[in-house]
Amino acid sequence: MHRLSYRETLLILVGFVIKHLGALSESNVEIAQYRYEIEKWLNEIDADFLKFNSLASHLTWEITVDPEDRKHSEQGIELTLLKNRWRNSICEEKIKTEWLTEEQSRKIFLLCRGGKYKDEEILKYVQTMGELSRIYSEKICLPHITDFEKSYNNIFSGVSTDVPKPGDCVLGEPDLENLMKNRNLNAEQLKFIWRLWHDSIGPKIKTSFLSVVHLQNEAARRNGYRDNGEIWREELEMPHLERLVEELYSEIEPLYKMIHSVIRHKLHGKYGSSEIDLKGPIPVHLLGNMWGQDWSYLMDLLGFEDIKAKLSNKLKYRNVTMRHLVSQAEDFYVSMGMRKMTTKFWKYSLFEKSDNLTICHGTAANLFDNGDFRIMMCGEPNMDDFYVIHHEMGHIEYYMAYEQEPAIFQDGTNTAFHESIGDAIMHGVMVPQHLHRIGLLSDEELFDNNTEFNLILLQALEKIPEIPFALLIDKYRWKIFRGDLPLEDLNRIYWKMNRDIRGIIPPETRDEHFFDAGAKFHIPDGTPYIRYFLSGIIQIDLFKSLCEYTFLGRNSLNSDEENILPYNDVTYMDLKRLENILAVSCLLERVFIGVEH
Repeated sequence: MHRLSYRETLLILVGFVIKHLGALSESNVEIAQYRYEIEKWLNEIDADFLKFNSLASHLTWEITVDPEDRKHSEQGIELTLLKNRWRNSICEEKIKTEWLTEEQSRKIFLLCRGGKYKDEEILKYVQTMGELSRIYSEKICLPHITDFEKSYNNIFSGVSTDVPKPGDCVLGEPDLENLMKNRNLNAEQLKFIWRLWHDSIGPKIKTSFLSVVHLQNEAARRNGYRDNGEIWREELEMPHLERLVEELYSEIEPLYKMIHSVIRHKLHGKYGSSEIDLKGPIPVHLLGNMWGQDWSYLMDLLGFEDIKAKLSNKLKYRNVTMRHLVSQAEDFYVSMGMRKMTTKFWKYSLFEKSDNLTICHGTAANLFDNGDFRIMMCGEPNMDDFYVIHHEMGHIEYYMAYEQEPAIFQDGTNTAFHESIGDAIMHGVMVPQHLHRIGLLSDEELFDNNTEFNLILLQALEKIPEIPFALLIDKYRWKIFRGDLPLEDLNRIYWKMNRDIRGIIPPETRDEHFFDAGAKFHIPDGTPYIRYFLSGIIQIDLFKSLCEYTFLGRNSLNSDEENILPYNDVTYMDLKRLENILAVSCLLERVFIGVEH
């Protein structure tokens, strides 16, 4: 047997390496060429995606402004069908995913995630969603029926408010919603208004809502998901989301229960044992909000100045226009180095209620058309709409920041973060210094310690009750998507979950004829709600970090140093270092621990 010399062995090894390096080189060339072709293909897709988004958003705007325009509705259905076919054809392409760049993989994932609809399903889905929108936004007319008028007159005898009368027609948002804030109405009158809304909307929505759930689940399973709830959770890209929100809420729940206990005690003092059980849940209609998610209209009940009403009255008596309030919000964002609203924003946005506009839920729209960003709302000069303006403008600033990105990347990091921007900014708006700067607080009020205290209490009553409400809304829908709830028991279980999670009950026994969850905009609109739960937490951390970067040049996430920054005093336009440590969460606890003392 011939034994290889050292030289022969070396030559064989060199040949082997050269051969395989050549093959490897050829493979690299092939991968690079494939990525190049994919990149061209994705650029074409992105251009089409931008066109689809622009057309769809323009049509959605027109349909919202004039729901009776059949032409735009039909065009919207045709466009949705066309886009669905286009997307399905792309996502059915055989792609060598292991050869893609990280960015290419990301684009395909974002485009192809979610449900996969057949033509007939997407048509049915769009038509049914349109029906749900119509039901929710239609006016409610009080009938001229003898028995109804007799009952009405008994309940509202001597009331000289804007309560609608038999023969009047009103919207749920904002008309009936605003009446629920009226502290001059008694329990029976508030119950009447609550019932008028829930009785009119829920029963009509239930069948169509369940039809949409069925369509969404079918489309979800066709694309590899267990149900549509899994799609909603995937969008946030937070592993083990259901467990995470439960863990987060377990940390917040003690504070919520403390607030709940104080409010219940004060409501008992006002309404007595006939309405309030001192050891039981609170009837939802007594909380100053149609859905019991915002308790800020109970400020006076706690023995503090109703600063929201006070500031709203100042806006009213100054004859401030909605356009002026929007301009003030823009000034605040610009003061932080953000962008001014565009010419198209001022030209096309709708800030006030019009004859045609029936969907009054505040909305920010990106029309994907060279700076065309808009806000739609039925606003009035008051502090609720002052908040809506700043919140929606946060969405607009986010849209503008991403405008130069590929269309597929123009959405936010996730919807929870998107919802957090405007609310984080609002924490900087609702401080004495800024409110004084825009003329809503006098010099005397600026230096009154009670002003700062009342503003923080106001935000606690606005923000904390929203967190369990947001958790409830999507836990309920996740169960429906999974098929965990008997369809003949949906309303009973909804109120059982309200009692268990929020300690809240309806004003009367509600049977399965009703579908009270459907009286909240996001249910018929098909909008996931857990984003608002997460936003309630993210906005505080975001605001804290903005303050620390502004004043300290860093944040506390990567530092062991103790910060001496009073976040409740921060405005971004202040140029001085502030002292006295008052962490927001600690101050909120101090507020409610001290309420009874």
